[in-house]
Amino acid sequence: MHHELTSLWKSDTPRFVVVLDAERAYDHEAHARYRASERFVPGYAEHLPPHDPRVTPRWPCQRVVALSWLVTTEAEDGLRPIRLETRGLPEQDEAAVLAAFFADMEHLGSVQIVTWGGFNSDLPQILIGAMDAGLRLPSSLGRLVTPWRRDASGHLDLCTEMCGGAAPAHIAEIAARLGVPAKLTCRPDLVSKLMQQGKWSAVRSVVEGDVWTTCALLMRWRALTGGPVSILEATHRLTSFIATHCAHRSYAADWQRYGDELMAQAFAAETRKLEALAPGIGG
Repeated sequence: MHHELTSLWKSDTPRFVVVLDAERAYDHEAHARYRASERFVPGYAEHLPPHDPRVTPRWPCQRVVALSWLVTTEAEDGLRPIRLETRGLPEQDEAAVLAAFFADMEHLGSVQIVTWGGFNSDLPQILIGAMDAGLRLPSSLGRLVTPWRRDASGHLDLCTEMCGGAAPAHIAEIAARLGVPAKLTCRPDLVSKLMQQGKWSAVRSVVEGDVWTTCALLMRWRALTGGPVSILEATHRLTSFIATHCAHRSYAADWQRYGDELMAQAFAAETRKLEALAPGIGG
């Protein structure tokens, strides 16, 4: 799909909102080096809790194996999905994935990154992966190196925004409350098995699914805070985009059904209003 992007704004400074999500896998070589520096003896594992970093690799000893990002425009009538990009194994390793992502962000120029929980996971993972690959941040992402300046970092972590002082919630929890589709490809704890089996198309489907859910929640959050578009219109725009451009994915039918159900509910609500007014009008 091609757009004349400059026609989407009246402003001379186009701005893009990029919703992204990453899937990661353990880097066992890096983890072995870490264990060696800790003088770790395998027999110690039975005396340690599973979450101990000597037992289970934390983010520094993981690598991005799939990255998906949805480019949307900041138009007068709300966010407009423009294109979805997904990169990952087996065609591209972490370095190639991040290089492609950085090149796209450099091309876009002015961007805001949106994630679910990315402040604690995706962004640190991307930055350390770029350091390891010898990449330079594009100018549009330079502010990410000051993440604690949340208002100036260029990154919106929707999880921390929505959860506030409450315990951070899984995206599926929030989506369930709002009736938004989530985790349609498989259970989250089975993604590592997909990787082990080399089912990389399914892994890409998983990471894309989280991008769609994050975008749907972002649209609702914007509506809550005075955004210029209705939830119905925003959802129709998103689900139509998925149906058009991701029909090859199994999740597309679920998103289409979700959009159709919201539209049906809206029509039913309007019909009830008209029926309530009808007696008065007839009199």
